[in-house]
Amino acid sequence: MVDVPVVVGRAAELKVLRRLVADVAGGRGGVVLVEGEPGIGKSALLAAGLVGAEAAGCQVVSGACDELGQRFPLSVMMRTLGVHEESADPRRAAVAAALSRPAVVPEWSVRMVAGNPVTAAVEQLLGLVDRLTTDGPLVLVVEDLHWADDATLLLWRRLCRTALQAPLLLVGSLRPVPRRAEVDALRGDAQAANAVLLPLGGLPGADVSAMTAELTGGAPGPRLTERLTSAAGNPLYVRELVDALARAEAVRVTRGTAELADDRDTPGTAVSLAAVIADRLDFLPVRVREVLRTAALLGHDFSVTNLASIVGRPVIELVSLLEEAVTAGVLESKGARLRFRHELLRRSLYETTPAALRVALQQQAAQVLMAAGVSVERVATLVLAALDGADGWELDWIAANTADLTYRAPAIVAELLEHALSRIGEDDPRHAGLEDQLATVALALGRWEQAEQISRAILARSSDPARTGQALWVLGRSLQRVGRPDDALEELTSAAGTPRTTALWQARHDALRSSFLISLSRLSEAERVAEQAFDTGEKNADPMAMAYALQIQTVTRVYENGHAGGLPYLDRALAIVGGAPELADLRLQLLGNRFVMLEELDRFAEAAVGARESIAQAERLGTPRLGTLRVQAGALAYVMGRWDDALTEFELAADVPAGVGMGINRLAHLVLIAGHRAEWGAAAQHLDELAHWDTGHDLSGVSTIVLWARSLEAERSGPVHRGVETLAPSLAEAPDERLLNRYYVLPVLTRLALAADDRPTARAAADAARRDAEYKPAPRRQAAAGAARRDAEYKPAPQLQAAADWCRGLLDNDPAALLTAAAYYRDVGRQPQLGNALEDAAVVQAVVGDPADARTTLNEALEVYAALGATWTARRATARLRQLGIRPGVRGTRRRPKTGWPALTDTELRVAELLAQGHSNPDIAAQLILSRRTVETHVSHILTKLRVRSRHDITPPTLPVPEPLDRRALH
Repeated sequence: MVDVPVVVGRAAELKVLRRLVADVAGGRGGVVLVEGEPGIGKSALLAAGLVGAEAAGCQVVSGACDELGQRFPLSVMMRTLGVHEESADPRRAAVAAALSRPAVVPEWSVRMVAGNPVTAAVEQLLGLVDRLTTDGPLVLVVEDLHWADDATLLLWRRLCRTALQAPLLLVGSLRPVPRRAEVDALRGDAQAANAVLLPLGGLPGADVSAMTAELTGGAPGPRLTERLTSAAGNPLYVRELVDALARAEAVRVTRGTAELADDRDTPGTAVSLAAVIADRLDFLPVRVREVLRTAALLGHDFSVTNLASIVGRPVIELVSLLEEAVTAGVLESKGARLRFRHELLRRSLYETTPAALRVALQQQAAQVLMAAGVSVERVATLVLAALDGADGWELDWIAANTADLTYRAPAIVAELLEHALSRIGEDDPRHAGLEDQLATVALALGRWEQAEQISRAILARSSDPARTGQALWVLGRSLQRVGRPDDALEELTSAAGTPRTTALWQARHDALRSSFLISLSRLSEAERVAEQAFDTGEKNADPMAMAYALQIQTVTRVYENGHAGGLPYLDRALAIVGGAPELADLRLQLLGNRFVMLEELDRFAEAAVGARESIAQAERLGTPRLGTLRVQAGALAYVMGRWDDALTEFELAADVPAGVGMGINRLAHLVLIAGHRAEWGAAAQHLDELAHWDTGHDLSGVSTIVLWARSLEAERSGPVHRGVETLAPSLAEAPDERLLNRYYVLPVLTRLALAADDRPTARAAADAARRDAEYKPAPRRQAAAGAARRDAEYKPAPQLQAAADWCRGLLDNDPAALLTAAAYYRDVGRQPQLGNALEDAAVVQAVVGDPADARTTLNEALEVYAALGATWTARRATARLRQLGIRPGVRGTRRRPKTGWPALTDTELRVAELLAQGHSNPDIAAQLILSRRTVETHVSHILTKLRVRSRHDITPPTLPVPEPLDRRALH
């Protein structure tokens, strides 16, 4: 922070800021936004209001956004937080290193970008702030948020959540206009975090008089007071107007009164703030203004050494000129740098410099800083500003340096590359490298059409096998992304077996081709091409080709041998990928597929660990795949009976579009949980959302869960045949039925059909379940895959047999079949299905005349429902058995308490224990194999349930000792 200015008025605002400082020093975070027009005193207020923070034991970091820095994502936040690779703090240095350079891949002429580097950077910085708050209270000030880039605004919004639970005082300032949707979203998130909003208006007349007296040494007289009304209470305007009058010797102080002189035409008559600022600058000597014009090109703050290099003067000579600017109130010190006292001063200098001169100065500044080895980001700011008038001096720099910017600012890299390619011919030796890089960056940015266009141009001109191979890969990926696998397959197939590419690239293309063949349901060809890709990749020691080939072989093995047959191939692919950064996206795909396969194999503990690992990695990588993984993890938690953890994942996946498969899946599971827990208002809301997305009768997976969700509401509201009609589409025949999830709903349909006296439908459901359990792949597929390569005989998944037993037990009133199904669910840990199977078994036991066993079975079902919080389902079970003369021998299901320690789930108890030990959210995430955001959400729930304001309020003396808990069981 700079020297504290004198603030006139604003007593109420200063009191608020000082209270917030006291709160954060005591461990309670907060958010404050100061809003007002330019010059209204936002910076001065913050400097005065936060002056006691360091003395109170707080860490204080501050920065300001500016218009020039808006192009570079998060640059202001990285500077504010001191993130650079030379930092003495290993945490800051580690974040800087993680955000530095993309990966190098053999035979790629450019670096590869995995995931979304900007989103990944946001996550890294969130983790850093969280860790800093464990060192002590942190005051983080970011001024001029109206100039912030979108990523900085996103980070600031997410920090609002951190401030709700950590000793973080998040402070921002901004102007009310112009309006930006992203800034409005920031205001909304700040208000949701109980932010204090401090709108600053003009000072009242008494405060303007007091300020004028401070500046002139006398109370303003009537004429001076009238002149100052044009400032409308704006402190900067008042100061500039008074200073302009003083420079013109137009104010005289007599007997303690400052008044306009009677005998001269007083200056400062203009009502424009810009006019009085221009007057201040005009008062400076010409040689000082010339230096300041150049400084204005460098942004709000600048290095004296860099400025000296640009203007071509020794630092010692420049110092005297800059001291004049400081004395005149144009510049002020900020650590080792200088900055303009107000952005309006810099802007006035910038805009009053003739355009031609400004472009020339920008070019000169960029060239000097290039030669001086200044950071790529700072040079790029000047290069971007001077592109329109550039005459070729910039091209070598672009060719040499854009690779270093690819991970930090891919959109800016694309702009620079497009400019360079428009200025050079195809015969220029730089053209090929720039073109290759632009194709890859376009692919990373999701500009599929541009990536296709560039890669086709490369293929049309180049005879270089490595370039051609790379361009074919980009082309194939681009066509795949826009839903044209046929075209992609044709392009890659036409190049197969020709000398156009290297053997290494041919292996990669074959792996890619096999994925297109899978999407086109050409399994036999996919298997053959994938094997070929793996063999060639292995000969060339290329993990990229081998891993992608194994990914496809995993899919074909699942078709031939079930999930047990595919898993070894997937595990081998993961071993080959390892921690290679260029294969991070593929690793994430494999991890996600693996935990879903483990779920299907009933290996739930391993699946839960895999789900957490996948989500944590996706969060670090900044990939849009994160939402999908969260929904899949929530579905896994649902099956395991960890419904509160499922709700946490679904809450964090709220941004998954409702109209896509995973969004529908999420809504359907929310309906099921809410319905079983008798929260029918919430269930109805989610059902209304589902109603907008008619998934028809497609049994590709999503529709089945939607039918299940709708049937629950239909069963509650009656009559019972509505539930039968809702689930009837699940009886449709479909290829490869074992891959579908209708085994969840066929027992429900059987039960409802019998209750509706619709025995034909009940039998049809039982027959469908039996067929699914007996399913085996068609012989032609097994033969196509090759008997020698068939690793294991296909075995139906046991959950299919359990569903068949369940349906048969209901249809035939056979308690033994139902208890066999229940035993399976109990053994593997499928808790919701266990409760339902036990409930049906109890009913059948009562029907066949075994009341004692019926009561015992019902009691176990109710215990399961109690653990799930399934109050409506428990009431249904009790009512069904009561009609048969059976009453439970245990108390009815009680809801989990809403507040206090008993309200915490097992996962929340473990998180609370680590919080009490002083661990940060990222550290807790690492210990429990969770994502940082998941831990943040658990902490939010803990604070709400315990009715405390900060994680620092969770102290060891009040922490109950939870039962010993296996971390691997956490979700």
